[in-house]
This record gives sequence, structure tokens and C-alpha cells, in this order.
Amino acid sequence: MHEITSRPVPPADFAKVRMVEGFDEIKSRFPTYLSDESKLTLQPFDYLFFPKDEEELAAVVKEMGRRGVKVTIAGARTGLVGGCVPPEGALISLEHFDRVLSIYHVSQAEEWRLRVQGAVTLRDLNEMAMHKRFPDLERCGDEQVLAELKRFKDERTAYFYPPDPTETSASLGGTVATNASGARTFRYGPTRAWVRGIRVMLANGEFLEIPRGKYFASPSGWFVIYDSEGKDYPVRIPDYAMPRTKNTSGFFTSPYMDLIDLFIGSEGAFGVITEVDVALLQLQERISIVQFTKSDEQAIALVETLRADKRLKLDFLEFYAETAIEILRERQKEDPKAVDMPPIPAQARAAVFFDLAFDPLAEKPELDALEEVIASCGESVANSWAGYEARERTRFKVFRHVLPEWINATVAQRKKKHPGLHKLGTDLAVPDERLKDMWEVYKQALESAGLEWLAYGHIGNNHVHLNVLARNMDEFQKAQGLYAEFAKKAVKFGGTVSAEHGIGKTKLKFLSAMFSHEQIAQMRAVKKSLDPKDLINPGNIFLS
Repeated sequence: MHEITSRPVPPADFAKVRMVEGFDEIKSRFPTYLSDESKLTLQPFDYLFFPKDEEELAAVVKEMGRRGVKVTIAGARTGLVGGCVPPEGALISLEHFDRVLSIYHVSQAEEWRLRVQGAVTLRDLNEMAMHKRFPDLERCGDEQVLAELKRFKDERTAYFYPPDPTETSASLGGTVATNASGARTFRYGPTRAWVRGIRVMLANGEFLEIPRGKYFASPSGWFVIYDSEGKDYPVRIPDYAMPRTKNTSGFFTSPYMDLIDLFIGSEGAFGVITEVDVALLQLQERISIVQFTKSDEQAIALVETLRADKRLKLDFLEFYAETAIEILRERQKEDPKAVDMPPIPAQARAAVFFDLAFDPLAEKPELDALEEVIASCGESVANSWAGYEARERTRFKVFRHVLPEWINATVAQRKKKHPGLHKLGTDLAVPDERLKDMWEVYKQALESAGLEWLAYGHIGNNHVHLNVLARNMDEFQKAQGLYAEFAKKAVKFGGTVSAEHGIGKTKLKFLSAMFSHEQIAQMRAVKKSLDPKDLINPGNIFLS
């Protein structure tokens, strides 16, 4: 089936929706809504709305459409590419869409699923799933929902939601809109792999309910969406091929693709995601390990060996280059509580961080295999940190977040003196066979450029975050030039210009490094079909 009809909701009284009008008023009372974690700031905008429910959201979207005012959608504002920074018009905050709506079991798929509103955070979702505490459901009064909740609680197994973007305060709707991923993408895939349904409001103020597995593109690559009055919106999906890597650049496309996948990762270009159905996975015991190495190159060799060994089922593979280890070592000296771990070994120059399944009461062939692999790369497990108890693994999680938090704070501090600065971190990924080549490109260029930089990230997917910390605008411009060259090289290697953050507004110029003019025109045509007046999230992915 490639046809679907949108449905209206009775809009609320627009005059009763909470609104702040006038940029000066917005700036003075709600300054945090002017930017996201990219630290990008744009032109003044006129309205800030806080709808409480879908009826109020529909009222705002319809009224802004009637006035010809463009609207930008904001969730938790944790994005790194300026996606929720308004270039004009109005900002709609969905922060009140934060309820869990139901939990249910699908026997055919043998999985538990949650239906939640878009502003539920990843942290809260996982806390509720793991501890089986759902306040919204417990007081809902719906007998069927309560019966399913009891079934879920009666199971002894704990559950979790596998996608894990670095910022756990990210909203679920935002992560679906960007097809966010993170460390565990190495084993479990990105957000797309765990979404079972969405509810999305289109630019006309009507809703689509899209379950996975129901609406597929026609053999010639078309969907047809009808509104409640019978008007049709034909959509032709792009015909370019997706890269062989983790990727969030451009709109997803595939022959006979599922309609839900057009919206996942679209960066909100087609509508507003208000509800999401996601699958949960049984939680197993894990051991966390940070293996130190004598060089960046030794760490990369270890990564390649770990990936090739089928005896080891790693949840993720993270990398800390020498530049990152030095920052962590300095932070540990300045404030031991900031890096709440044992002292980083003096001989350590790089590190690889990973999790793997571990039962402390069973035989441990996986640890024997791990020791063998590490020894084959010239290292020893004695030169590592390891922990499997809950308290210890929490410390490892905190350790993972030290670097990105320090980078964000450093950029924010330097931006005070140089307002034009914003975070500049690579989000490139390449196929497995090009990992070493891409690392050499990075290292040679940056060591000769004289810039302050550090590298860490999801090396299991060949997706290293290389951050340049510009100290002034001259360095910032120089770093942007290097970034452009890195993007071209990643594409030449068969990779992507954005593996997990999307294009947003800060990476517009990189899209043309990956897609031809004709391919970008195909993306624009999809946007035009679903949002003819370019009212929803203008300026994201490509200029309006």
C-alpha cells in the first residue's frame, strides 16, 4: 500500500495557547531557547509557543500557516547542528509532550513496546524501562493499559532502549527526527532500527499515523498522501544510493521503502513528530573495559582486530586519541572528581573503550578470547580499567561524557569573546576498509595546521569525532576549511558528511560534497510535496 490519508484534530482556541511575542521579550525571559548545543545563534524571531497538547499544536500550526509565518520545532535542544535554532518566524517548544501513553507486547515480534510522546527523554525512558516504574501509566485508569503494565512488571527480566546518543537528556522525538545514533549503534543500529510507529503533524495541521510495515513506496517510487478533504500530495522518493556507513545526510531512500523511514532522519523537514512507538530489548549483564594503548595507531589496530573476531559480541567500540587522553589527564589532575576513575596510566597514549556480555557466575570464554586479541596487538589487559558492578559501570558512563561536556563548556566560554564561534566537530564516517586512511588524513592535516584539537568517538563505525577548538575567528575559518577538505575525502572514500548529527544549519555547504545538484533537487521536491510553503523547520538540510 502506498496511499495514506491524514486526519484532522479539533484545533484549540489559538488565543489560549501560551505565547511569548516579540524577540526582545523572548530574549530577556527565555534566552536558552535562542540556541542549541551547537551554540549557533541566528536572526531574531517573533513568537515562542508552548502548546500543551495536539489540539493546541494544531491551532498554532494552522494559524502560523494562515499568516505565512514559518515555524521551527524545538525538543530538548541537544542537537549539534542548529536544527532547532529559528532563522525567522516562530519557535514551537514541545516540552509539554512528555507523557508515556502505553506499554504493550507484540507476540509475533516477541518484543515489548512503549508508546510515548516526543518530549520524553532517553534518560527517563530507560529509567522507567529498567526499573519498571511508569507513573503516567499507573494513574491512567485504563484497564487494558494497566493489565499490560502488570504483565510487564511480572516478568523478571529488565529492559532497555538500545539507541544511546551521547546526550541522554535528548528528547525521543528529536532523536527520531534525526535518526540519532551513538556508541551502541555498533551492535544495535541507529534509532531507525527501534522505531515501530510514529504520529506526525504535517504542515497543513493534520496528522498521519504511520506504523512500520504498512505503507510502502510503489514500484516506481511514489507515495500518495491525501488530506481529510481528499486533496492529494504525491511524493516521489529520491533515487540515489545510501552510503555503506552509518549515515544521517539527506533523506533516507530505498526501493519499496517503508513510509516511516522517510520521516525518520528527515530533520523535521516534513512535519512534527508528537508520538513514537519504540521496541525494548532485554538487558543483560555487561562488563565495561577501557584498554589503554601506546599510540593512536595501536588503538586502531586493536579496533580492527576486535571487530574481526566473531567470538566477541561488543555493544560498542569507542576511541580516545592521544589528544583526548591528554585533556582527560589534565582534567583529572585539576579536579579528580571530574574524572572519577583511577589515575590514567603514565604510559597511556590512547585508549579503546567497549562493553561486552558478562556473567560473573559463569565460565568466561569471552574474557579469554579478549585477552588473546589484546595480546595479539602488543598490549596487555593489565593496562586497562574494568568493572561490571552497577556502581562501577555508572562511573564508566560518566567518564564517557567528560570530554563532550568539556568541549561544550570550552566553546561556550570562547564564544563570549568571539560571538561568531560555534562548536566545530567532525561527524564523518567511512567504510571499514578506509578507517586507517581517514585517520591519516585527519592527523597529518591537523598536526601541520597548528590548531588545538582532540579526537574521540565511535570508532567501531569508523566515526571519529574530531573537534577543533578555535581560539579566535582566524582559527575558526582555518578549521572550517580543513573540515570541508575532510568531508570531500570521506565522500571519496565512500563515506558520509554526517554520520549521526544531521545537516541542520551548520553543515549546509557539506551536503553538496556528497550529493549532486540533481540529487539535492530530488530532496527539495520531497520537501515541496509535503510542505509546499516551506513552513516547517525552514533552513534545515538545505537553504529555503
